[in-house]
Amino acid sequence: MIHGLTDRPNFLWDEPLTRDDLKKLLDGRNGEERLYYAAKILREARFEEVWDYLSPMFLASHWERLRPKLGRKKRFWEFFYATWREHGLIS
Repeated sequence: MIHGLTDRPNFLWDEPLTRDDLKKLLDGRNGEERLYYAAKILREARFEEVWDYLSPMFLASHWERLRPKLGRKKRFWEFFYATWREHGLIS
């Protein structure tokens, strides 16, 4: 799965994965792996980078399992999640 590292996202500094590798993992069948990398993106990526990999609907669909994995970014994402729900952008 490891290709050239020139296309490695900055937030994956500790893993030898390219953007394509990451997208394949997020689309894969391994639910735990998907949540692990989704949470890592939410913790480590810049806000605008998150949407290259995840959608608000993915976040809403997996919120209860992602929330405990968000570390220091938990309150940040709780704010967005609550605001999006309040405005009917996600259910």
